[in-house]
Amino acid sequence: MEMKKLNFLEKKLNTKPEVLLDYVKNKNIIHYGCIDDSTDIIGSKIKKNIYLHKILTDYSANCVGIDINLDIMEYLDKHYQVSNIRYGNVENPETFDLDIDQLKKVDVLVIPDLIEHLNNPGKMIDSIRKYYSPNVKVILLTPNPFSYLNFVFTLLGREFYNAYHTCYFSTNNMKVLLKNHKIKITKIRPVFMPKDRSWIVRVIDKGINYFLTIFTYGFCDNYLYECELEDEKEI
Repeated sequence: MEMKKLNFLEKKLNTKPEVLLDYVKNKNIIHYGCIDDSTDIIGSKIKKNIYLHKILTDYSANCVGIDINLDIMEYLDKHYQVSNIRYGNVENPETFDLDIDQLKKVDVLVIPDLIEHLNNPGKMIDSIRKYYSPNVKVILLTPNPFSYLNFVFTLLGREFYNAYHTCYFSTNNMKVLLKNHKIKITKIRPVFMPKDRSWIVRVIDKGINYFLTIFTYGFCDNYLYECELEDEKEI
C-alpha cells in the first residue's frame, strides 16, 4: 500500500452532459449502456431535456446505443420514438444486433456510468481493442467513490447504495485497470452530475460541489476518462 496523488489532468469542474458534447459533435459514435434503470427515470429526464442518449443523438453525426434491456428499448421506441438502440452485451460485441464491422468506423465510443455495473469490466475493455479501430477515442465516466455525498451518508451511518453497481474506481484504480488492458488515459476530468430532484436540491448540490473545488477536486460526483488504445509498438 502507498499514498498517491489524485490523478487529475484538468483543474476544472465540468458538468454532465455538457462535458460530452465536444467529444461527440459531428462524430460517428456508439453509446454503451444508454438505457436508464426504469421508465420513470427516463420519462422524467426526457421531460427535463436531460436524457443523455437523446442529447448525444442530437449532437453527433450518427449515434447507435447498445444495451441489454429489451423491454425498455421497446418502450422508448413506442412512447418517445427513440429507435437507434440495439441489443447487445458490451462484454461481447458478437452479441450486438448490428453488423459488427461497423464498429471499425466509429470515431468515439461513449461509456457513461456503465463500467461500475459490469461483472467483467476487463472483458469489455479487451473487446474494444479487438473490434474497434485503433484510432477510436474512448470516453469513460464512472462515479467517484470519494464524492462528498458518500462522506455525508457515512457520517449518518448510511451507505449511498445502487442495487446495480458491482464496483467503484478511484483515479489510480482506473489507471491500473486500463493499463492492464492496453488502454491509455490521456485526460481525467472531474464532473458534476445534476440530480433528477427538485430545483432547490439541484441548486444546493451544485453550490456544494463548486465550493468544495476550492479545496480539492477529489469530492466531485464523477470522473471522465478520455482514453485511447495503446499503439502496438508501445505494448
